[in-house]
Amino acid sequence: MILVLLGTFPIQFTRPLVAIDRLCKEGSLKEEIIVQSGHTEFVSDYLTFQPFMSADDLIELYKKARIIVTHAGSGSILKAVKLGKKVIAIPRLAKYGEHVDDHQLEILNEFEKLGYLIAWREEDDLIDLLERAESFEPAPYVSKKERIIDFLEDYISRL
Repeated sequence: MILVLLGTFPIQFTRPLVAIDRLCKEGSLKEEIIVQSGHTEFVSDYLTFQPFMSADDLIELYKKARIIVTHAGSGSILKAVKLGKKVIAIPRLAKYGEHVDDHQLEILNEFEKLGYLIAWREEDDLIDLLERAESFEPAPYVSKKERIIDFLEDYISRL
């Protein structure tokens, strides 16, 4: 099963759905696809939509998914990475009215550098990314929380 996460930002994000739906119509993608669609409306004969769901239900879908295709929001990516999932992430872009700025592009680039995900950029063909995901081994998640806490404690102690 492929889990597609569009997030809950109240602006349409159909770009990934158009590509996924096309692959399904062509017969290139034949497995179950569940979409957490948020505020995005899209009609498809191939995709199962769940606009919003509980945190527990969502985590169960993360666990069951073979691949997670997600918007490049840090929360969605981190949940998948912490579970060791194969992630393909696509940023919402301001030029398409999908977000107010391009911060998701920055998030995408940083997580890609860390080896956590496969970046889906405009020039990429999704079928190539899905094939790449078959052999992709994501880097294990490393939390920087302790470093941040140490930094803050040190800073506060010097005040």
